[in-house]
Amino acid sequence: MQTSTDGVPPPRAASRLSVAARVIAAVLGGYVFTWGFTALGMAGLVALGGDFHEAETGVLLLAFLVYPALFLWAFAAASPARVWAVLGGGAVLMTAAAWALQRAMVA
Repeated sequence: MQTSTDGVPPPRAASRLSVAARVIAAVLGGYVFTWGFTALGMAGLVALGGDFHEAETGVLLLAFLVYPALFLWAFAAASPARVWAVLGGGAVLMTAAAWALQRAMVA
């Protein structure tokens, strides 16, 4: 085992697989979470009586802030399982809620 000059072992190198999992979680997970956020935000604002195009513009402007924050958080979080759970679970829940809200508005 190598040691540095002060006797402390160097940090363990991350495996290629764990780095790839973080990159995939950050890019794809952040995208689907942001997509669910956008769908739910637009459906919610239209359901509250807002104009569709104004809701679209406002939520997409927020999405430009949400995606980079999620992307960076995916690398900073301690647990990759938590990253996948939050991003994937949030995307599924928000997309399902947006779908249900849209169906309720059409019916």
